Amino acid sequence: MRIRTPAVFGVAFFLSGIAGCALPWRASSDLQSEPQVTVVSRTSWLNARQQPSPTTPGSRLAGKQPAGHGDLNFSHPSVESFVTRFQTSLRGFFTRALSRSGRYVPRMSKILKREGLPEELVYLPLIESGFQPHAVSRAGAVGPWQLIPGTGRRYGLRIDRYVDERRDPVKSTQAAARYLKDLYAMFGDWHLSLAAYNTGEQNISRILERGRAEDFWEMSERGYLCRETRDFVPGFLAASQIATAPEAYGFDPPQEESPRYDVVAVKRPLPLSTIARLSRTSTDAIKELNPALQRGIVPPDGYAVRLPEGSKDVFEVACADLERAEFQAHREASKRVGRGHQGRVRRGVRHRHTVASGGKRHAGQQAVAAAEHVRPKTARARKALRAHQVARRYEAPLVVARHKEHSRILD
Repeated sequence: MRIRTPAVFGVAFFLSGIAGCALPWRASSDLQSEPQVTVVSRTSWLNARQQPSPTTPGSRLAGKQPAGHGDLNFSHPSVESFVTRFQTSLRGFFTRALSRSGRYVPRMSKILKREGLPEELVYLPLIESGFQPHAVSRAGAVGPWQLIPGTGRRYGLRIDRYVDERRDPVKSTQAAARYLKDLYAMFGDWHLSLAAYNTGEQNISRILERGRAEDFWEMSERGYLCRETRDFVPGFLAASQIATAPEAYGFDPPQEESPRYDVVAVKRPLPLSTIARLSRTSTDAIKELNPALQRGIVPPDGYAVRLPEGSKDVFEVACADLERAEFQAHREASKRVGRGHQGRVRRGVRHRHTVASGGKRHAGQQAVAAAEHVRPKTARARKALRAHQVARRYEAPLVVARHKEHSRILD
């Protein structure tokens, strides 16, 4: 998704109109040509929606009319064209994207429903990213909903060197839902809202303010939109049309296997491999549940980490054991360092740091001289005194030569 800021709107809009850019499913290496597939018409889709199979995603939409549902125009010729393309030249891409959707659609649908949005919008990531959390566009949009940094941060996503929550299927859906809701409140039409989601609300607002067109289809026909945006809206409508009743179009319905997980607050920087070991699971499983942790480590300020369901208790016990072991190792290391410093003598030209039998670290010369004539009572004190005596053999006397204009310190 591309969002233009007001400061660079004019130049960006002009360039986008000239160059345009391909949608993910237009430039994807997934594209496969399968011309032998039979094309299914819209009539089959309407019949399938009236009698949806209880095992297909379309069953969740039957009989429901969320806010703004009536705005969606599935009968436009551009939509029919994309339905045909998804069944033929783009079939390979669409099949893989639809298969991946089963992992994310159930949870995303609940979020959209909670925000009062049309549930068909859950298939927007199908053409945005193919439901791939790590998808990145040439414009810098990231994640299943293809949000740019400015939009992500505007709607509460954390984006820094350790974390990019645009990759998180749940948090990015919450942000995208609020953004789509604001766009619909701004334009009052889902076609214009979807176009603004793709090209930026400023672009759509300017076209409307200048009275060049009144709706998305007129904007598209008159050439006021770049090719990407002209294809984006009908492409989404066609994808949604197929995804709600895939069997009617010759596609296998996706297996809905939304992962279940526990959430644990990790308050220290731990590698995901260590978290996997402590929770007795695989590193790949932890990475898959936490795509926002892009560096493979919990940030220094901590983060809420997802673990496979049922592994939270195991992790917390193992993490507590690890912290105790580290604390004990630190104490032992501190003791060794302390013993190593005892009796150390630092020699210098200007200052002499000595250790006397009383354990004083900065004793004066007179106190040290007096201690040399007294037999220490403990082995530790005797050892410190011997170290001092050996050190004195190699210390040169301090000689100060004073002149009228300056002082000089000689060895």
